[in-house]
Amino acid sequence: MSLLCNICGSKDLSVQYKGPIRMGKFGEWSERELIIYSCSHCNVYFLYNDIINYELSDYREMVDGSDLPSHFYKLHDKEQADKLKILGTDNIRGKVIADVGCGAGSFLDLLKGVASTTIAVEPAMSFHNELQSKGHNTYRYCKDAINDWENSVDIVVSFTVIEHIKDPIGFLKEIKSLLKPNGYLLISTPNTDDWLLEFMPVDYGRFFYRYVHKWYFNCESLKFTSNAVGFKDISIRFIQRFDISNAILWAYKRSPTGLGKFKLFDGLDGAYKNYLEDKGRSDFIYAWMYK
Repeated sequence: MSLLCNICGSKDLSVQYKGPIRMGKFGEWSERELIIYSCSHCNVYFLYNDIINYELSDYREMVDGSDLPSHFYKLHDKEQADKLKILGTDNIRGKVIADVGCGAGSFLDLLKGVASTTIAVEPAMSFHNELQSKGHNTYRYCKDAINDWENSVDIVVSFTVIEHIKDPIGFLKEIKSLLKPNGYLLISTPNTDDWLLEFMPVDYGRFFYRYVHKWYFNCESLKFTSNAVGFKDISIRFIQRFDISNAILWAYKRSPTGLGKFKLFDGLDGAYKNYLEDKGRSDFIYAWMYK
């Protein structure tokens, strides 16, 4: 059976990576070699793997190490200020805002009381009681929310979710159905143009590729996918999250070490991050797109 790219339908695929990949945290590797394919037509990468049930606790434990809301907050609350800065605070008051793949709701909690309505879309049932207790309108999937919110949502955010989805095209179409005319979607995802992936394709590759991530995007493939759904005015922002000490120690130790572990070059962090973002070689990308 010939393998096709589910984004563009092309048969022109090649093997980008073959080997063990992360199952959960660093050091937990797949028992067998897995293959990451790249599509020469739309430039997306993808993992041909088993179907994952996003509703089960096993999935949340593989992603975060636990399915408890308290554990989610401990891991992710600290990330929310940066997301809010990217979204901006000048256009959220009184708006209907949905977070697709919201986990236990850390980002929506910041918007509660400012936005007129907050909508939580999260397949993991272990988070639903927590989300509902905070007053978020809660659904498992976008398709479940369409009856109530079709053409009614001002802003949808979806942070580090599209890489997990079986069908990105269908996923974006459902989000588009929720949005008002001229409403917009803000998404984020790791960047396959991350310079470390080119510099250390094997050592960094087995860390970068994850069993829970089926799809891998860069600017080109993300724009292609968004255009295929009919979004307009698509813009990309490159963000470098990890500092220069992380890169130096990756090259030396061939493993992640976190932030600020090598202080000598701290003063170069700004220039390092700005350079990678200007070149589109950062580790992360955000994309805005309008209905």
